[in-house]
Amino acid sequence: MRGGNTNPIKANFNSVHSGVGRMMILVWTAVLFLTAASAQENIDESCFHCHPKQVNEFKASVHFNNNTCADCHGGDINISGPVVSINVMHNNFTGKPSATQVTDFCSKCHAESTMVYKESIHWQKLKEGRSASSCTDCHGTHNILSSNDQNSSTFSANIPATCAKCHENQSRMQALYYGIRTDRFDTYKKSFHYKSYVGGGRLLASCSDCHENHDTRQASDPKSAINPANLPSTCGKSGCHPGANNVFITGGKIHEEQSVYLLSLDAKRLVTYFYILMILFELTFTIGLIFLGITSNFEIRRRH
Repeated sequence: MRGGNTNPIKANFNSVHSGVGRMMILVWTAVLFLTAASAQENIDESCFHCHPKQVNEFKASVHFNNNTCADCHGGDINISGPVVSINVMHNNFTGKPSATQVTDFCSKCHAESTMVYKESIHWQKLKEGRSASSCTDCHGTHNILSSNDQNSSTFSANIPATCAKCHENQSRMQALYYGIRTDRFDTYKKSFHYKSYVGGGRLLASCSDCHENHDTRQASDPKSAINPANLPSTCGKSGCHPGANNVFITGGKIHEEQSVYLLSLDAKRLVTYFYILMILFELTFTIGLIFLGITSNFEIRRRH
């Protein structure tokens, strides 16, 4: 018949073939969806979901391959999945640890360094409940890098700026609190040690070379590296000034520029006192002239 389907078998075959094609597409779509869902189940998004910045910093740190968030913050690392669960924070969750808690966490892996740190002035002040540097103030929190990494806050060239974060902070170093001058970094930058580095050489000595890394003590402490009795051995360390003695040390203080002596007298101090006396004399002389001018005017008016 003209105008009709002259091959019904072929038409049925095309219909079946089209149906099988649609079925294959649906099957492959389902397989891909289930595979993706299965893979998603193995990703722990409990921390990343709310703290992406901190997690990304942690992934770049030296701790990423050996530690988890729970090592410092507590919680249950076995709870994972695409949906954030409150249960992850139920088991000994610490949240944001205090400065003393941070030290305890670090001691689990860094027992020797922590033991030395607990002899320092920083730890003593923390135990008194006062503001002082803990491990994270110097090493960073989540982005802790090796001290050999140039981007690390404990890299030798970066140590002065790291210490300056606290020691040039007037609210932390104010006289009524600690009484520490806040010009430590500025005066250090005037020293030969720092000028050598700025001039293109190597950094000869940073804060920790003189004050120690973890065992930082007050100068009045007999065990302090900067105690006057210990300065020869501190400055005489290998790689610095071997053979340094008391005569060498009396050349001046690193934070006050080089002192100049005139007949065993500190010329810098003499100049300072001279200017103070000159200023007082000028003020007294000026006030005296003003007083004489006023009294002379009264006397002239009285006579006339």
